[in-house]
Amino acid sequence: MNNMRSMLVGAASLILTSAYAFGSECDDKLATSLHECQRIVGSLRPDKAGQMRVFASDGSEFTAGQAQWMSGQLKLIAKACDHGNADEASRRLAEVQQLISEHHRAT
Repeated sequence: MNNMRSMLVGAASLILTSAYAFGSECDDKLATSLHECQRIVGSLRPDKAGQMRVFASDGSEFTAGQAQWMSGQLKLIAKACDHGNADEASRRLAEVQQLISEHHRAT
């Protein structure tokens, strides 16, 4: 069961990453920054429902609510890029980056 769940999560992450990478109308700088945020946010995986804290691949600690918010923002950023609204995408990305930097732990 855990192997199947891991494979499904991995497949979903790959699909989402591909969706963000292709079809984006935002510039390369924004796309590069978005990719870095996706890497960190994508590594946040609550092990069970209601888990209070989740840890990113770099050791940063977030609440499950923050992880969900960031994930939602990344989807909205991709949507803004797809619709050619780079200003909205940049604004949302800056908010996500600020939260990540506030929780960043040096490895």
